[in-house]
Amino acid sequence: MNSSVVAEGEMKRLEGKNALIIGSSWKIKMAAKLNISIIIPVLNEEEMLLKMSDRFSELKQTAEVIFVDGESSDGTVELASQLGKVLKGKKGRGVQMNLGAKKATGDILLFLHADAYINKRAVSSVRECIHKGAVGGCFTQRLNNKFAVYRYMERQGTVRAKKTKIFYGDQGIFVRRDIFFALGGYPEVPVMEDILFSRKLRRAGKVECLDDRIYVSARRWEKHGFFKTNILYNIILLLFSLHIPLRIIKYLYKDKR
Repeated sequence: MNSSVVAEGEMKRLEGKNALIIGSSWKIKMAAKLNISIIIPVLNEEEMLLKMSDRFSELKQTAEVIFVDGESSDGTVELASQLGKVLKGKKGRGVQMNLGAKKATGDILLFLHADAYINKRAVSSVRECIHKGAVGGCFTQRLNNKFAVYRYMERQGTVRAKKTKIFYGDQGIFVRRDIFFALGGYPEVPVMEDILFSRKLRRAGKVECLDDRIYVSARRWEKHGFFKTNILYNIILLLFSLHIPLRIIKYLYKDKR
């Protein structure tokens, strides 16, 4: 059965549980005492970890940082072990993030890509957002490229996230730990696990797109070309909306996963 159909069925089943999931006992805990686990799936990201080492070291001071390796063949594991905890699992972003979530100790789970970072203030904003009653959310994306066309794309992404409450993985999805497991975690599918999960998340309660920025590498667009990459992603989204099997969409997806 198509995984998106399964996800829709799961969302309907969860509607009757929402009152229990959003229990008021959560709000009793002080925002400052809400622990956060940052989970980062990696696969052959030695070069990116070298560039981002200072950023991850900074995050380590305010949250638990967990790297989940998907059988890298370079120096990813060695570098990651200096920046946080390292788990070894099978290749697949959904699989890796679920493994990290199972081993995490935080009240809040925050999922980052290896080529993205946030600052300490953004971590505090996540705590405040959850304390005020949200079950999850994402950040406002900023691509690390100076050209104006990237600012236009960022604005589009922010408007889409705020309007539809559907979040992409490179926007930094965060969620209450109990909600994450009540929803069954990320679908362990070849692609689109972020969209499938955020569809379920928005049905579980209030979700927010924070004004705090998440800084993301523009390497995909710079490598393959801005317009070519955007056209490809739009084709992928169209195929997804038409319920084309994800294993077929995966062949078009230019991603290390």
